Amino acid sequence: MNLSRLIDGLSRPTAYPHPADGVEVRQTHISAVFLAGDFVYKVKKPVDLGFVDFRDPARRRHFCDEEVRLNRRLAPDVYLGVVPVTDGADGLRVGGDGEAVEWAVRMARLPDGATLAARVGRGDIPRAAVEALAARVAAFHAAAGAGPEVAAGGRFEVVAANARDNFGQAPAGGPVFDRVRELTEAALAELRPLIEARAARGVPRDTHGDLRLDHVYLFPDRPPPGDVVVIDCVEFADRFRFADPVADASFLVMDLKRAGRRDLAAAFADAYFRAAGDGEGRGLLPFYTAYRAAVRGKVDGLKALEPEVPAADRAEAAARSRAAWRVALGELEPPARRPALVLVGGLPGTGKSTLARGLAGRAGFRVIRSDEVRKELAAGSAGDLYTPEWTERTYRECARRAETVLADGGRVVVDASFREDGWRREFLGLAARLGVPAVFVLCRADPDLVRARLAARTGDASDADWSVYRWAADRWEEPGGRARAAMVEIDTGGEDPAGRVVRHLRREALA
Repeated sequence: MNLSRLIDGLSRPTAYPHPADGVEVRQTHISAVFLAGDFVYKVKKPVDLGFVDFRDPARRRHFCDEEVRLNRRLAPDVYLGVVPVTDGADGLRVGGDGEAVEWAVRMARLPDGATLAARVGRGDIPRAAVEALAARVAAFHAAAGAGPEVAAGGRFEVVAANARDNFGQAPAGGPVFDRVRELTEAALAELRPLIEARAARGVPRDTHGDLRLDHVYLFPDRPPPGDVVVIDCVEFADRFRFADPVADASFLVMDLKRAGRRDLAAAFADAYFRAAGDGEGRGLLPFYTAYRAAVRGKVDGLKALEPEVPAADRAEAAARSRAAWRVALGELEPPARRPALVLVGGLPGTGKSTLARGLAGRAGFRVIRSDEVRKELAAGSAGDLYTPEWTERTYRECARRAETVLADGGRVVVDASFREDGWRREFLGLAARLGVPAVFVLCRADPDLVRARLAARTGDASDADWSVYRWAADRWEEPGGRARAAMVEIDTGGEDPAGRVVRHLRREALA
């Protein structure tokens, strides 16, 4: 069956034996998914990507059956069975009277808004819900299949081969990719004794294998176990499911970090290790989190090359792939070398630039100062440089320069007032899209000290004086939820403000 014809045929509402006002098509690197009315149908693409081979129709049918069997462990009411796709006089149909040319997994449709990904995106996920999910995942692991065959999947040779395959199969390159590969080898060498010891004790389990945010659905109004539904486990290769439970849990840790919620990632990890009683396993978390990020980097990179995927989706997949490799780098680098974005904001005269320079010297950051960027952009221009239009141009250019540094795994401080919460959100969103952690440092100072500083200022790129300070103070927007979650507040009138920020960065494993 030609894949393009299959996708076109199953995109018609008339292809289904039930009402479907319209059909939404979603694609991964190995599947095409059709959302039709109250149901979802998933067919496997006839691809051979090295780690998965679906070229044979019999194999595709077999793995449809496996998908249903394995996913009923965590989503028993969702996976309804396997149905034929037939080709008859009226074209392709699901469950029609013609010849069966393909097979599809039939699922009950779940609301997109209930996914953990959607809830995180809306900020609609309390810490307690993440901790409860961690306990549920730990219980699933405790009850999952075990034994010699499963334990063999956690042996060092298998773990190392899986990790190395990411680099051989990924359509990627560049300094971040090369550095992740180098650091992965170093981590494997260091962790080999622990990985082998856990496999020898039978710690590995038949896990889920793909615990992503968009595979977890939360229904807080339903009684357990229906309040948590997890779909789409790995069915096509036992070696990706037979693994140390830490390797499985690390997928959610990685995905929460990719979403810019490192606070929730830490909460999930802490709750998981408590519930699992596995303090030893925590030492494996950075390696496995990086491994999971590399998997996503590989998978999204492959999707970005598939011609049947719409161009906009390919571009989005390519961006996600690059971000995933940066997440991996951040897990494996020593803290003082991890890519990171620090925003240093506050009213004029509160010591932003002095603090930013201190971070550059003591924590290895490159500084982008908005006052200098504004003057560079305006070179030769006449008129007021502080109009809203000039301010927007300045912030956009600061963001562009920061992205250039971060793209190659660098560390950057943006020194600007960040008076408006919208600009704080903009830069924090940039960090999340790039897969790097971000910290917002809010500088405060006593107004009398500020006035004295501004009066003594000479030869500086900033044009701010006391009247500008008062104007900005009247229009200052206090940080909202996203900025507040990333914020550390510093009184720059105290002793060693830069040192206090460095200590905060150390607590965040960023210095």
